[in-house]
Amino acid sequence: MTRYLLLEVRRTLRNPAFLLYTIGFPVAFYLLFTTVFGGNDHTWAAQYMVSMALYGAMGAGLTGIGARIALERTSGWTRALALTPLRPFGYLAIKLGAGMIVTVPVIVLVMAFGAIVNGVRLPVTTWLLLVPLLWVGTLPFTALGIAIGYTLRDEVAFGVAIVALFVFSIGGGLWLPVQAFPHWLADVAYAMPSFRAGELAWRVLDGHQPFGTGSLVFAAWLVGLLGLAGWRFRRAA
Repeated sequence: MTRYLLLEVRRTLRNPAFLLYTIGFPVAFYLLFTTVFGGNDHTWAAQYMVSMALYGAMGAGLTGIGARIALERTSGWTRALALTPLRPFGYLAIKLGAGMIVTVPVIVLVMAFGAIVNGVRLPVTTWLLLVPLLWVGTLPFTALGIAIGYTLRDEVAFGVAIVALFVFSIGGGLWLPVQAFPHWLADVAYAMPSFRAGELAWRVLDGHQPFGTGSLVFAAWLVGLLGLAGWRFRRAA
């Protein structure tokens, strides 16, 4: 299983579409928005760095897992694997593990651009804490990617995953701050897992501990989407 896991990670990181959507776009958006709207505001640069790192990692979970599972189900690869000692749960565990691993370089690269290009300066402990917090924040979207992959087929799954990424990213205040939203849209954003995932890291930037009352909303989404992923996996298996 370890060799297959490493193969999945290498194959994902060598995929040009994956590199473009999950690394190229977040870095480009980050540099564009901080240059146009941020100026020399390092606080804004740090907050938006977190937003774009989360956006890229969410994309890795949604498209890197969901779309690939759907493609391999459609192509018959999962049926071929059924003839090997690898069981369906082992296949899912490898996909989940690979998806969780490839989110880390996305997070680190966006943060590196924040430090090198925009001069974001944070305590070492804050840098080290942001990576696992953002990684944890991607878990609901990885679960959603699994549910999409076991429900839909190839191109449809990829399209749905992209739409979900945009809805959660824009609606959750990752592209533009929630403070700029109308009141009704801000209320919607507060209920979204993307906003609550970002809040884990934003609170640390503000000098607070990461877990507040909003963490309960995040936990509810995580449990619900994990349950949905498990249900769709059992039905497909």
